This record gives sequence, structure tokens and C-alpha cells, in this order.
Amino acid sequence: MNKNVKTQAIIQARLGSSRLPGKTMMQLAGKPVIEHVCRRVSAAFSVDRVVVATTSDPKDDALCAWCRDNGILFFRGSEEDVLSRFLGSIEEFPCDNLLRITADCPLVDPGLIDALVNLFEVAEADYASNVFEPTFPVGFDLEILKASVLQELAQKELLKSHREHVTLYIRENLHLFKTASLTAKRVFSNFRVTLDYKEDFEVIAAIYKHFGSSDGLFSYYQIIDYLKKHSDVASINSSIDRFDGLKRSLVKENREMRF
Repeated sequence: MNKNVKTQAIIQARLGSSRLPGKTMMQLAGKPVIEHVCRRVSAAFSVDRVVVATTSDPKDDALCAWCRDNGILFFRGSEEDVLSRFLGSIEEFPCDNLLRITADCPLVDPGLIDALVNLFEVAEADYASNVFEPTFPVGFDLEILKASVLQELAQKELLKSHREHVTLYIRENLHLFKTASLTAKRVFSNFRVTLDYKEDFEVIAAIYKHFGSSDGLFSYYQIIDYLKKHSDVASINSSIDRFDGLKRSLVKENREMRF
């Protein structure tokens, strides 16, 4: 039995993306995207353990092989029922609190992780994030919740979109939970540094090229400064809807966003 830890980061990853297949293993500055995500998340002082939650589909064998070769813990579960994949992850690797991060965020900031975890603990919240009021660029999205809250969610009669997007039920029913929100003093939600389309990769690759031979842990503030000074790069993917993926799921249920 794996020991219980206080705060565990679970990185949601797969190679079967419909919008940009294989993105998790795409080479970015000479290393696969997943390596950048794992390294930056592991650098957060508040994270006690990192687990990659991927699928049981054979196409994710390469991702699991990379995790195994690099000493990264992983769990394999359902491709579409992501909530069940997270539940399986915390059953195999127990924790009090879980930090949800997607593998399409290779610029995730360790300092923001620590800030959110601290807020979550001080507020004694059930759930905390920096996405209630979008002030950070897409690609710095972070969520943390109690493992017990995730387990309680699994007992509810949820819609398919709730199980696919893991925390969507909470975000649609904030009044049922004790929550906390991390916001930036200045709004930079117009910037986009997540990886869903080839245009996104162009932007992220330009950022990594700019910071060159640094240790790869250049900060949120440095990235913002770069994008402010290089509007030609920031504009490459600026027309992509922040909630594109979520809206695709809701359309199938004849629903609209409730936040």
C-alpha cells in the first residue's frame, strides 16, 4: 500500500487528443511536454507527490513507458470518465488533498501552485482554484480539492460532462461547497499558453526558445513580461476560445455554461 500524503498533484494526460494528437509527448526544447509539466509541478514546495493519470488505451503505452523510465508514478484508467481515473489515482496513491493539473500546461508555475495550496489551507476550503474569475492566462489553470470531496462527487448522479471535466459539478454548484479563489491583481486572461492546437505549440515553443538554456523554471511573471513585449507571438493563438473544449461537451447535452 502506498503511503498517504497531504498534497498530491495529479497530472491528467493522454496521447489521444482529438485537437492535437500526441501533444503530451511532443518535443519542446528537446524534451517531451510531459517532462516540462512534471518538472515544474515537482518544483512546488507544497507538492508531496506527483502522479500522472492516463488511460488504459494502448496508445498511451508510450506515455507510461516514459513515466516508468523517468521514475514518475502513474495510474491508468478510463479515457472518457476522467473522474473515475482520478478516483483510481487516489485509491492507489492516497492523499488528503489533490491538485488537478492538465498535461497541456507546460508552463505551469510552481509559485502559483504554492500560493493556491496556501490559500486552500488557510481558508479551510473544500475546493480552491484560480479559474473562478479568469485573471491568469489560459495554461496557468490550477484546482485543488479535498480527496473526500472527490469521493463524495462519485456517489452523485452526474452528467457525462461532469465526469469528463472532473470538477465541473463543483464549479456549477459553488454554493454547495466551501471555496476559495486565487486572483491576480492585474488581468492577463487574454494571453493563452495552454496546448490544444498547433498555434498553441508555436506560442509555447517561442517562449521556451526565448528563455533558452535557463533551468526551465522561468516564472509566471517572466512569461507575462515576454508576451507583453512580443505581441506578434501572443496574437498567434489569441482568437481561440478559452472554453472551447468544455463547450463541445455541453453542446452534446444541450446545455450552456453556467459560470
